[in-house]
Amino acid sequence: MATCITIHVMISLIINADDLGSNADRDRGILEAFNAGIVTSASLLANGPTFLFAAAQVKAVGLPVGVHLNLADGSTLTGVINGLTDAAGQLPGKRISRQRFAAGTLDAAAIRKELAAQVEKFFNAGLHPDHLDSHQHCHLFPSLTSIVTDVAKAYGLPAMRAAFPRGPAGNNLNGQLAGELALYRRLARDAQATILNAGIMTPDGLWGMPLLERLETCTLCRLLEELPQGCWELLTHPGYPCAHGGPFDRRPRLLELKALLSVEAADIIKRRRIRLSTFGDLPCAF
Repeated sequence: MATCITIHVMISLIINADDLGSNADRDRGILEAFNAGIVTSASLLANGPTFLFAAAQVKAVGLPVGVHLNLADGSTLTGVINGLTDAAGQLPGKRISRQRFAAGTLDAAAIRKELAAQVEKFFNAGLHPDHLDSHQHCHLFPSLTSIVTDVAKAYGLPAMRAAFPRGPAGNNLNGQLAGELALYRRLARDAQATILNAGIMTPDGLWGMPLLERLETCTLCRLLEELPQGCWELLTHPGYPCAHGGPFDRRPRLLELKALLSVEAADIIKRRRIRLSTFGDLPCAF
């Protein structure tokens, strides 16, 4: 197993904003959180409606990005995937896609072709992604983990999002989110072993999942105060309200954006000497 053994002498934190390329309002918020806030990295959807605009902005401002592999929402780049999409290549959404990932009966060759196409779209746009992660955390499912790691190795991508969610186990969470966290924790051990056995680096763990739709300035500051030594990723979803989206596209994303722009969060990072970093800064990602 190819791993990187590191003695941590500080707190290193990747603050990653997911869902870049989804729509112009999310994109504007993510770019502002990088330019004027504490976001250090973003995950871009190759099959997102605003991919080309977002890619141009990424290059203009030097925002480090990873490929946000998507097998849940929107349309594929390569057409039909038997057992997953409809006849037009439309993906089925979070709930149904998760059921189909868990069943393990998908067309593996078609899945790999789609994920490879999503990575290649980055290179064709002149982007050089520093990691892979996945929309709705699909890479944690056993039917997909090895395919994702194979794609990462084939395209020379040295890092992936860690499989282990950190933070509260489920207290004070709504039933749906608590259930999702329980699912991810059940899948995490085997997924992390597969990633590391493939020689791919990850941070020590992933923070922020229990704070989905609740990452406001006060909760962000509490998390930063409690963050232990190690190399971590903080998952965030900033953005401006989108009139055509669901509830998560409105107030929750704006509150996250305000938190990531806040003086209070920046002061804690400075006082605790938290090193803001990227996936490209991981010890073995050189």
